[in-house]
Amino acid sequence: MLSVCFGQNWIQNQRIEKQFKEAVLSYNSGRYATSETILNKIIDSGYESISEKSLLLLLKSQVALNKADEAKQTAKTFFSKYPISSFSSYAMDSLGDLYVNSSNYESAYRMYSRSKNLANENTHKAKIDNKLLRLIKINLSTKFIDELLIMETDLSLANIHYIAIAYSHIMNGVPDNAALALAKIDPSYLPDIFSNLFELLLRESYKPASPVMTIGLVLPLTGSNSETGKAFLGGFKNAQSLNKIGEKKLSILTRDTRSDEIETVKIISELENIEQLIAIASPVDEMLSLSLLSALKNSDLPILLTNKQNGDLSLINEKAFFLNSDYSTEGVIAAQYIVKHLGLDSIAIIAPAYKNIEIQIDAFTREVDRLGGKIVATEWYSGEPKNLKRQFSFLRQVGFKLREKEKKYDEALGMEIDSLDALFDVSVDDFFDLPEPKIKKMSTSDSSKVILKTIQAIYLPISFNDLEYIGPQIPMYNFDAKIIGNSSWKQLEILTKENIGPHLKGMSIISSMFAPKSDSIITDPKFLDDYQSGYYASKLLTNVNLTEISRSALSESLGKVSFFNDTGYNFIPSKINKNINSAFQLIGFNGRDFVKEGVISIDSLSIVNLQNP
Repeated sequence: MLSVCFGQNWIQNQRIEKQFKEAVLSYNSGRYATSETILNKIIDSGYESISEKSLLLLLKSQVALNKADEAKQTAKTFFSKYPISSFSSYAMDSLGDLYVNSSNYESAYRMYSRSKNLANENTHKAKIDNKLLRLIKINLSTKFIDELLIMETDLSLANIHYIAIAYSHIMNGVPDNAALALAKIDPSYLPDIFSNLFELLLRESYKPASPVMTIGLVLPLTGSNSETGKAFLGGFKNAQSLNKIGEKKLSILTRDTRSDEIETVKIISELENIEQLIAIASPVDEMLSLSLLSALKNSDLPILLTNKQNGDLSLINEKAFFLNSDYSTEGVIAAQYIVKHLGLDSIAIIAPAYKNIEIQIDAFTREVDRLGGKIVATEWYSGEPKNLKRQFSFLRQVGFKLREKEKKYDEALGMEIDSLDALFDVSVDDFFDLPEPKIKKMSTSDSSKVILKTIQAIYLPISFNDLEYIGPQIPMYNFDAKIIGNSSWKQLEILTKENIGPHLKGMSIISSMFAPKSDSIITDPKFLDDYQSGYYASKLLTNVNLTEISRSALSESLGKVSFFNDTGYNFIPSKINKNINSAFQLIGFNGRDFVKEGVISIDSLSIVNLQNP
């Protein structure tokens, strides 16, 4: 009988052990809900041999699912049943994660500190140090850290606390107090991960005091759009490294969206709860911008969006500032440049058929019509424009028709008639039926060689990947027309090819930003605009005038910016909405390089060497 009971218990234990392994596998695979379900069944079965580990994994699963109430109850049960557990460090680590999820950063810092005190494994200590470092950069209260220092006996943690205090003093513009905190640190007891920050704080503590603003960056640093996010972050940081002594400094709190829309909205909501944060900057697209602005509709947090939008989203959130204008404005400005500033009135369009460009072309067409110009042809394409023979051939047909009209018009204007001579002169044609002179008909090959000047301008707002196909095709169709493009034309390695460059010499590009060839830090031109978006967002924030470091003060100051100028970027608020930038860079192509020709905004073209006032 005893052996039967023993066998049954052994089988039951094996079954429970197998279930626990399944729960571990589910947790490690990101299936946290499945893990939670399995663990609840194990705990309900009452097997003490595995209860401690099951409670800990259940706590971690509930934290991952952001089930705050359930996680707190599980943690309470864990510490009640196992007050001196060898897993206590991991349980406190998970509670720290829970508090981070709810934006309770001081509680999270306290839990991570306790976890580090109890940790035995170096790998676990290193993970906690990384979490503490991230929390320090949020700018924790010095009063809170001082309270922790009173009871702290661990030298490594005490040094970390002093790092946190010094960072806060630097952020608050009190470098002398930071120096006093840094003087108490023994570098031999400071974990390696804090060494770079320690060195940076030492340097900053010797500099004159300057105000510091904490800015949240919401970026895709992993996933499908990671290159965009990394370029933006690189530009933002590089702008700060070039700051002059005494200028405002920016403390950056970066969150990775993992190129996921749901994660982006979640992160935005979390950052909104960080009181020290006075603005968010992000290069999200127009669809995600709508979700983001809706989520922060009732917030006082200013939002700087750096990507071009397809509408006025400030109607959703008045704290939103658009540093890169919108598609409609670009269309209007392109029309004004061609008709008003160049004086051209016979315009053709070739463009890709997708929503944003269609919005741009509609605005362009309306403005050309308003200004008295004439759109003689509009041709669309879809997919990769490997062969635009149909579109360009139609433009040549239009050009020939315009040429014939001009010829007839010129002949009519050039006819001279003397009224007296006309009464007495008699033509031999009145008496002899002479054959009509034969006019040689132009062949297709001959007509393709004719250089057409009747279409004066061709507007080509294309997609970035289209240029490699369109660039070589334009010279084949012999148009003597001004080519005007958008930012997608800023690809020097394509334009400077022998079969393209000489033919497109003199074209103009209308773009939000300009980068001379020598300043192109990003080697891939596809991400150059992303780099510059981060760079100039940082420069604009640094140069804005503030009465105090606060959300309301920054929002008010951004709303009052009337003009901002840097080497390759300008902010000139729209006359319709001051939160939207209406300035574009006018860039020329001389056959070898891009040249900045001026700055153009609604009803204004400035071709001068601009300097900040």
